[in-house]
Amino acid sequence: MVVPKVSEMLLLYQPIDEGLNTPYQTHSTVAEWVKKEGFRPITPKIHRYNSIILTFTLSFYTSKLTKTSHYTPYQQKLYDEVKRLKEVEGLGYRRISYLIYEKGYRGIRSNSVLRNNDIYSIYKKGKIREERINREFKNVVSDIVVYEY
Repeated sequence: MVVPKVSEMLLLYQPIDEGLNTPYQTHSTVAEWVKKEGFRPITPKIHRYNSIILTFTLSFYTSKLTKTSHYTPYQQKLYDEVKRLKEVEGLGYRRISYLIYEKGYRGIRSNSVLRNNDIYSIYKKGKIREERINREFKNVVSDIVVYEY
């Protein structure tokens, strides 16, 4: 069975206008038109159903079902600081390395000074990680079937 769209269903109705021979009259709002004119069905009878059952398939993908925070709090704080200095302040990697050193940040494994290539790696891999976690997927609704009883 083909289910009509709402726009097609509205075409099944004409306005009731007792005073004029024209089917339409000018109104400022749709609500005012409905109050004054009302709806009269053109079709001889309207179907009444005891129940209508709608079945469909919803498919969706997400990247939020697994653990998304594999950074330690120190790593996340370091990445946030590097990202702020790069994107907001507009600094280069050497200058960021120097400022990070002054703030007391050190390498995670060896407690060494973070050089400019380390800062670049932190920034680049952090951006890739953010894009992977925050990516969007399309939801798909398919196999829509309406049963009427």
